[in-house]
Amino acid sequence: MEVVALAPGAEEKTAAFAATRHLPFPCLADPRREAYAAYGVEARLSSLGQRPALFAIDRAGIVRYAFVGRQQWQVGDVDEALAALAGKAS
Repeated sequence: MEVVALAPGAEEKTAAFAATRHLPFPCLADPRREAYAAYGVEARLSSLGQRPALFAIDRAGIVRYAFVGRQQWQVGDVDEALAALAGKAS
């Protein structure tokens, strides 16, 4: 299993963000928001910019868990995402 974060900024800005937060996983840049668009995660003024999202995608590319928040403080449930990958989703 691999955990990867995705940020909508430029590569340099994303690398700086990840470095200052000492993330234990890679943080990839998506400056054109192509991955965001592919998964229906939009930036909205009402949510103060990019909406937060959490996806658990299995090795076959099947989305097993998807959460897209409406506000910056809404994040998906990591335990639910991991359980979905393990085939134990409720």
